[in-house]
Amino acid sequence: PIGPNFPLVSEKVMGPHGFNRGSYTFWSLKNPIVGPIYRPPWVVGGIHNPTIDPMVHFNTQDRFQTVTLAEYAKCFLYGWMPARVMMGMVYVPVLMVMFVVWLEQRREPMEIFMDREEYFKDPNSYMYGVYFDHHHFSHMLCHRRAHKWGYAGQDITLEGDHHH
Repeated sequence: PIGPNFPLVSEKVMGPHGFNRGSYTFWSLKNPIVGPIYRPPWVVGGIHNPTIDPMVHFNTQDRFQTVTLAEYAKCFLYGWMPARVMMGMVYVPVLMVMFVVWLEQRREPMEIFMDREEYFKDPNSYMYGVYFDHHHFSHMLCHRRAHKWGYAGQDITLEGDHHH
C-alpha cells in the first residue's frame, strides 16, 4: 500500500518537491516565479488523481505483515520530523553549558585573593601592569600561579625566552 515516493505525489498535481524546487526561487529577483503555483486540495476541490486507495492504505489489519521493517521505520521517523527543532532547542543549550562546564573544570582557579606581603613587593605592576603591557602582565601571573600551585619548571612555555 505504500509506494516508493509515499509522502510525495505526482509533480503534476502538487508541483515539484524538494529543497529549492518549489514555485518560487530566491536566485532571481526579476523572475522569482519558476513553476506552477501551489494548489492545496481545499482550494481546488479535493485530490484530483488520488495515488492511494484510502480503504487499503488506512486498513490496519495485518499491518505488520504488509509493511517491511524499513517502511515501518520510515513512517515512524516521519512522525518525529517536527520534533527535531524542539530537540535542538533543548539539547543545543544543554550541550553548550556542559561544554563550558567541562572547559572550566580543566582550568586552574582564578586568583581572587592575594597575600598582602606578595602584593606589596611590586604593587605598581599589579595595579597598572595590565594597562602598559598586558602580555607581560599575563606572563607574570602565569609565573606566579606556577609557583603557587607547584608546577613551576614543568611548563617549557614559561621558561627562558619562549614568550612573546
